[in-house]
Parts: sequence; C-alpha cells; structure tokens
Amino acid sequence: MNSPKRNFIYILCSIVTISITVASFNSSEPLQPDGFFVSYATLSIYNCNNFSMGIHCKSGDKDKGFRVVNKGGLYEFRIRIGLQKTTLFFCGFTHGNVKKGIFDIYDASRDSDRCDKCTWKAVGNGIYGYTDKPHQAVLFYKWLK
Repeated sequence: MNSPKRNFIYILCSIVTISITVASFNSSEPLQPDGFFVSYATLSIYNCNNFSMGIHCKSGDKDKGFRVVNKGGLYEFRIRIGLQKTTLFFCGFTHGNVKKGIFDIYDASRDSDRCDKCTWKAVGNGIYGYTDKPHQAVLFYKWLK
C-alpha cells in the first residue's frame, strides 16, 4: 500500500530528474563525449605584415578578445563546432586607427570540411586561408583600406 509520504517523495524525485534533464539539454556543454555532439577547430591567424595589427575575434556568444599581434606574431584559439554546423566566428582587423575590415574567420558551413586546423595569414593585400589538404593558399578577403 502506497503512503502519501512515499507518493510525495516519488513525485519530488521525478520533478528533480526532469528538471536536470531539461537543464542539461539547454546547456551549451555537450552531454556526450567529444566528437559525438561537437568537434573542434583550431584557428591560427599569422600577421605577415611589416606592422602590428589589432585583431578582435568573437562569435554571437563567445568573445575571444582583442589582441595586438606584432609583425610575425600569431593569434590562435580553439573553437567548438556544433553538430548542426552553424558555428560562426568573425574577426575585426585594424592597423592603428585604420579599420582593415571585419571578416568571417570561421563559418562551419564553409570551413568544417575545409580544415580542422584553419590557418590564416594577414598580408599586404588581405587575408589568405589555407586548407588542411592540400596545403594551398586562397585569398578570402581583401582589405578595405
């Protein structure tokens, strides 16, 4: 025979279990091991100019921050790619007070099959992207100024 106290405990445990499950699905962290729900990419931006550049990279919900990258320097970070491949990161480039442009540095719909280690080089006329295989350069963006 079920007592009211036992029924109350059962209902309370059910509510807590459902709440934890719903909260887990709303979390940005994957519930399964890496590779099942998400993959990763490393973005490397080399400054191959003869001057320092300001670079600020972010997505809709993650800000990787502003950095001054000296001549020959590197700005590198790792990102998580969602299963639906909607991840988008963009970076703004400046030289002193001159805005060089804001560009999509990682667009999962474009880059998820192109590279896992996405290498970019900022040079005199713009930004070149390199693929993993074969390792070749493509001018993706020209500077605005």
